[in-house]
Amino acid sequence: MTGREVREITIDTWAIELDNGENLRDLNIGDAVELHTGTAFDGLWIAKEFNERGAAVTLQAATVVENCAADTEIACQYSGSRHAHPVDAESRLLRRPETATASS
Repeated sequence: MTGREVREITIDTWAIELDNGENLRDLNIGDAVELHTGTAFDGLWIAKEFNERGAAVTLQAATVVENCAADTEIACQYSGSRHAHPVDAESRLLRRPETATASS
């Protein structure tokens, strides 16, 4: 099984260092992160949720889109600019996860 066959992973936030020197706790819900080639789950992932203490984060497999507004089911505030959306096993776009305080 390759990382791209896996659609969702939950990992400890300290397990991966970001380019800015921080770990995955530095992400917000809906932020995308590119895991480097050679890791078990290389590719683009989007933060879906943190556990209640923020010690682990669930990431969803993602792809870059520009015009998500073509599908009203998944349209988001970033339509018209390049941004990430999670994808299902058939590579269909899904709604972006949002923080509890995000406005639509």
